[in-house]
Amino acid sequence: MPEDEAWQAGRGVWKFNADRALSQDEVQIINTDGIVLAVARITGISKHGDRYALEGDLLRGDPRVGRPTPSPHLSRNPVTYI
Repeated sequence: MPEDEAWQAGRGVWKFNADRALSQDEVQIINTDGIVLAVARITGISKHGDRYALEGDLLRGDPRVGRPTPSPHLSRNPVTYI
């Protein structure tokens, strides 16, 4: 999956802790195998009813893409804040 598609699919709309997300600098979109699909700099969030979407700048070509995440988070939500 291309980085742009991974970012669009993984950034929201989800139920998540908005304060926790906003306290971080970056987000990694990872697959269920823990491989990084996209990395973005968090610039904000948008509210969608009782859910949120991350806003940010996709870091295209980041060297972490395609590699195992150094910050594994066992969750159904394929997002980790770093």
